[in-house]
Parts: sequence; structure tokens; C-alpha cells
Amino acid sequence: MLLYFFVVAGLLIWGASLAWRWREVKAFAPDVLAAKKRDKELPESVTDEAFTDLYLRSEGPRGQTYFFVCAAIMFLLLGPFVAGFNAVWQMFWEMSGKSPVFETGTLIHTFMVFLTFMFATIGLLAIAMRRYYALMPPNLKQVIRDLNGGAL
Repeated sequence: MLLYFFVVAGLLIWGASLAWRWREVKAFAPDVLAAKKRDKELPESVTDEAFTDLYLRSEGPRGQTYFFVCAAIMFLLLGPFVAGFNAVWQMFWEMSGKSPVFETGTLIHTFMVFLTFMFATIGLLAIAMRRYYALMPPNLKQVIRDLNGGAL
């Protein structure tokens, strides 16, 4: 039970750290805009709100947020996942004649729970990374180019 609380505490700290980083990126955007306008890299017509939105998309910790969401989902679904796996395992074990080798709690059962959970974790991370790269944010150089009308 203590391990459970440590994991929850770790997830809360990680989530708070990400929220703080998103907030800091948003707070830093006006300074970047002022510096880019001062250096004549951006026209004066660029508004603070438009630049802040684009700056958040390009410089925010999106990848880390995807990993955090995957970790939180996998942690929250660990109990229901193992319960569902055990129910299916029990059903197949009873249908196959209740061999003591495959009884719940044996080494083969424990290994299969671990292996199946790892496949589910890898699958979820693959989906998250596919989404991340499909919606890949522009970098700051591309944002500046686009705000200048497409020419740098």
C-alpha cells in the first residue's frame, strides 16, 4: 500500500511540475515577443495573444505531457486491467481442464500478466507518439517565419 502512495505522490509531483512548466512558458512568451520585435525579427502588428498561443504550441512541453498522460492512464487502469486479465485467464483455465501448471498465481500466469501489461503499455505509448508526431508543433523559427508572411 505504501508503494501505491509513493506512485500517486510521484504522479502528482510530475503533474504539478508539468503544469508549472506550461505556466512558465506562457509567462515567458511576452518577453520573447518583445525581444523579437526589438530585434526587428517580427512586425509590430503581431499581437501578444496570437504570439503567446503560437509560442505555447512550439515551446510548450507537449511531449512530456503525452508521457505523463500515458503514465497516469496506465497507473489508473492497472487494477482493472489485471482483474480483467485474471477473469479471462480463469475462464480459459477452467475450459482447458484446470491444469495446475496454469493456475492463477503460478509463475507462467504472473509472467503472462507482466507481458500483457507491457504490450498494452507499449501500444498506448505508440498511439500517443503517433498522435504527437502527426500533430507535430512548429518550432520557434517556423513560427517567426509564418508571422513574417512566410519569408525569413
